[in-house]
Amino acid sequence: MFVAVRDGIVTWAGFQELFSALASLGLGSFELAVSRKETTEPSTRISLATPLGFDLSMDADTGRLRDALRGRGLSLCALLVDNDFARQDLEAEVQYVVKACEAAYELGVKAVRINAVMRETPGSSLLDYHRRALKGIRACLEQTEGLGVALAIENHGVIGNRHGFLFRLLEEARSDLVGLTLDTGNFYWYGYPLEEIYDIVYGFAPYVKHTHIKNGAVPADRRDRKRKPRDMVMAPLYEGDIELRTVVETLRDAGYDHDLTVEDESLGRFPAEERKQVLSRDIEHMKSLLRTSPAQGD
Repeated sequence: MFVAVRDGIVTWAGFQELFSALASLGLGSFELAVSRKETTEPSTRISLATPLGFDLSMDADTGRLRDALRGRGLSLCALLVDNDFARQDLEAEVQYVVKACEAAYELGVKAVRINAVMRETPGSSLLDYHRRALKGIRACLEQTEGLGVALAIENHGVIGNRHGFLFRLLEEARSDLVGLTLDTGNFYWYGYPLEEIYDIVYGFAPYVKHTHIKNGAVPADRRDRKRKPRDMVMAPLYEGDIELRTVVETLRDAGYDHDLTVEDESLGRFPAEERKQVLSRDIEHMKSLLRTSPAQGD
């Protein structure tokens, strides 16, 4: 495993330029957000914008990004898309994910982080959401399976953090290329008791393709009971309630050997001048866990 970071977190911390920030933070890999923009020339093309200024729907830009990364000894651990299979135009969501997978293939990226269902719609049941998400995932697979790029569903939002919902999606997708972007803080944010978080991570560990590492804090009298979603304060990785060493060891025991991508959503709690230091401490904390956690089989 190795430590990486989300591009947006680097910006939030106050760094002005991503590549120099990665060097300063001692990292060689990051997750890159890919935003969708419909264009009119031609009308069928989807523009895939990135914060680095490259449009990954264009071969020339994809090549320039690949060269820029190679020249600096950097890699992308994942691409991130902001799809939602609950949106009315399911085909548009599918094409967004498909185009991102095609770009990932060209860049040598193993996983694309996707959402399942991010919005609740009146009159819809959990089964309705499941069927909609599964339909979208299968449509994406039909068009991308030959690329070998994993669709990594994040446990995200009020629906997507329900572990039963996620397990059913993963099982019924029936593909090694459908897995999880394990967000270590989102299950806690959803309201699962702290002690259940470790069991949930254990159950999902064989499916993990990519990660978002975050932490949170809850008053001691509420940590070990079911809470409503959002009843949590984001915390630095080195200060929150979740014992991330246990998470790392669980992933390692399951054979996971990819990124631990830092996503500290507590940065907004700190004055702007302190955020770089907090992020640096997050990264060093995660590196220390890799140095001190026992290797698989020990």
